[in-house]
Amino acid sequence: MADRSLRRLPLRQLLASSDKATRELAELVHTHMLPRVVDFRDLSRPVRRKSHYPTVVAFMNGLRRMAEANDQLQALIGLLQEHLEAIREHAHREKLSRSR
Repeated sequence: MADRSLRRLPLRQLLASSDKATRELAELVHTHMLPRVVDFRDLSRPVRRKSHYPTVVAFMNGLRRMAEANDQLQALIGLLQEHLEAIREHAHREKLSRSR
């Protein structure tokens, strides 16, 4: 969402949207990021379960998959940060309007 449209949303919708983004972030970490980290760790461990001598291609593929998962994670974190900043601005505006 654009920053301008986030400012126009009511607080209830901002909170619901940030809640959804938080759930998506947690799901991405558990279903996408952690398995990639575990797979890459298995490749780099001294005692390897899959192969005693993994190839450089396997390392590169594992690293690429981990980087892709990280990019998706960073995008969701950015989205959530925008929502949280909009909520903070909304609360600040509300506080100023009530103090007058």
